[in-house]
Amino acid sequence: MERPTIHDVAREAQVSLATVDRVLNARGGVAAKSIDKVQRAVEKTGYVRDQFAANLSRGRGYRFVFLLPAGQSSFVRSLIAAIGDEAQRVRKDRINVDVRSSKTFDSAAQVAALRRIDPEQTDCAAVMVSDVPEVRSELARLRGAGVRILSLVSDVAAPGRDIYVGPDNEVAGRMAGSFMGRFMRNPIGSVLVIAGSLAARDHAQRLFGFRQVIASEFPGLNVLPVTEGFDDARRVAAIAQQAMADAPLMGVYAIGAGNAGLLSAMKNTNSAFRPVTILHELTDAARKGLRSDLFDLVIDQDPARAVTRAMSIMRDLADGATADAGRGDIPLNIFIKENVQ
Repeated sequence: MERPTIHDVAREAQVSLATVDRVLNARGGVAAKSIDKVQRAVEKTGYVRDQFAANLSRGRGYRFVFLLPAGQSSFVRSLIAAIGDEAQRVRKDRINVDVRSSKTFDSAAQVAALRRIDPEQTDCAAVMVSDVPEVRSELARLRGAGVRILSLVSDVAAPGRDIYVGPDNEVAGRMAGSFMGRFMRNPIGSVLVIAGSLAARDHAQRLFGFRQVIASEFPGLNVLPVTEGFDDARRVAAIAQQAMADAPLMGVYAIGAGNAGLLSAMKNTNSAFRPVTILHELTDAARKGLRSDLFDLVIDQDPARAVTRAMSIMRDLADGATADAGRGDIPLNIFIKENVQ
């Protein structure tokens, strides 16, 4: 059965195509009686409006903003590259993409960046920000002004966003905990955890899942107080080197970025015993660490897939549609030395 068209609506309503167009695009200048006829005809024929075609007919495109952390970690660089590739692919669809940044883990800088987003010039914004009250308040303000909000990679609590696109970070943490204990012949001793910042919801969720599994399945392991490396390679290196110098470690769990620093620390350690080391995101440093037997496992999310999914959902949100939460799920991949490219 062919899909109903605007011609079918006009025929059913017994009005002109121009009248149907004016009603569907809310241009005004149509009598109430004719509006009612068109609306009834739409319902009867089952006509579904092609929003993209409507936008093209009005010469209107889509205006998207991506707000990402500054500092250019390897993972963020991969996101930016994926956004650039996807933006080029969808340019023919009149989608304009503006990539902006704010200081990593700095809520004041994030609020300032969000305030620079003009609701009059933005249909939808995808944000990777801290889940703190002042940021959520600014996101809620933008939503109130008509901007649809998508949280990317790291979620924020409602009412700060319309949908989250990214992996289940609590599950990712549980996976890390399970592999950590299973990789140890005798899981008794201390485990170092390096987060970027626990103000980032993805990092807090990973930590929660990790601790849950360690406490329930490997009670002989002692998770040391969490240190924050703020995704800075030098800081991460200093944290890891100091911890390994202070006492033997059974494991190291790196929740955030800056893992070139962790790789450096592992290379420079004088200890004959290397701790089981698990981290996130398959960056160049992570690949090198796996290949050289300095890292054991990497839990990865595919940034290109996340960006493609995000852009598709953003277009639907901009068209006024609702997006089922399941559309934002991004699967996790496991890499070890044997399957890394």
